[in-house]
Amino acid sequence: MNRYTLQKTRQAAQLLSQASEESKNSCLSKLGEIIHARQRAIIEANKKDLLEAGKKGLTAPLLQRLKLDSTGIAHIVKKVRAIRKLDSGVGKILERKIVENGLKLHKVAVPIGVILIIYESRPEVTIDVAALCIKSGNAAILKGGPEAINTNRELFWCITQTLKDSCMDEKAVAFVETRREVSKMLCENTFIDLVIARGGYSLIKAVREQSTISVLAHSAGGARIYIDQSADLAMARKIIINAKTSKPSACNSLDTIVIHQAIARVFVPLLMKELSKHGVKIVSGLTAYETEFLDLKVALKVVKNVEEAIIFINRYSKKHSEGIIASDAKVIDMFTNAIDAAALFVNCSTRLHDGYVFGLGSEMGIATGKLHARGPVGLRELLTYKWKIYGKGQIRK
Repeated sequence: MNRYTLQKTRQAAQLLSQASEESKNSCLSKLGEIIHARQRAIIEANKKDLLEAGKKGLTAPLLQRLKLDSTGIAHIVKKVRAIRKLDSGVGKILERKIVENGLKLHKVAVPIGVILIIYESRPEVTIDVAALCIKSGNAAILKGGPEAINTNRELFWCITQTLKDSCMDEKAVAFVETRREVSKMLCENTFIDLVIARGGYSLIKAVREQSTISVLAHSAGGARIYIDQSADLAMARKIIINAKTSKPSACNSLDTIVIHQAIARVFVPLLMKELSKHGVKIVSGLTAYETEFLDLKVALKVVKNVEEAIIFINRYSKKHSEGIIASDAKVIDMFTNAIDAAALFVNCSTRLHDGYVFGLGSEMGIATGKLHARGPVGLRELLTYKWKIYGKGQIRK
């Protein structure tokens, strides 16, 4: 995208920021209808991407992320409808007060502006982020991975057609195809307000190094779950199997099982047998604790107590998703207060770390930093604020 096109996108963002909730909701309703009607074309495009990806030797987890079938499309439409039902929060007065000199202050939620979203593999992200941006009044520039190019083109067609049919500026959502374009845009802080990056470590690292614009991202995922001696072991087994096998390619899947030594002799053999039934390989060695597997692999660590578990998890955490299975309230409090991560899961699967599950409609991604947003980035995380000050002739003395 050249500067002229970026300027048009910024102008579209200004118009979208003033759009009514009703018009944005109508737009999202139409988007769901168009995606559903275009289902066959989207699936055929995805088959082309899968074929090319197979020829290039993409791993099974990446192919799993790339695949989009009728079930996946139905889920996309469901998320669009969920976003439509939410209150965007745009224009909401977050704080109000009258100061000593009589000035009346309103702190008001407003869209961020123009957001560049860079992502890999998963084509459903194209619709997730476009829908969230439309609802929150932000313009979006989409850059999906080259492995999903045909699918993303079809999905972007659906978005463009929706904006046209809704009498909205179609430049409010843009789509770029090459890394070269992205490299140039990462320095365009006059036109772009925020970069959201989701993908592998090398992608996030490159974006952060090149960008002169604020970046919201997580550089790596993968979870550790500590099983305390007070845990319900039947519950623990159910949670561990789900966290590892329901979708091993997900960034919230389990990478290391941390077990209290008091239950290890009995529980580890049973757990290893159960994991083996699901095709999970146990990986050993210090480097295993540092690895985001994204596959049917898991590491084990036996600890003396919760204090040692906390030290271990904070040492190897990617600050994305961490969990504990325990019934001792003191142990749970100690763990949740001491572990530094975007989301902590107590007696439930780390696979629940998801904007849709959290009731946010969908998500732009998971943020693991500590400024502005942490965890699933939904509608409210796509807003900033401005102050409106009402006076009656006051001046600074």
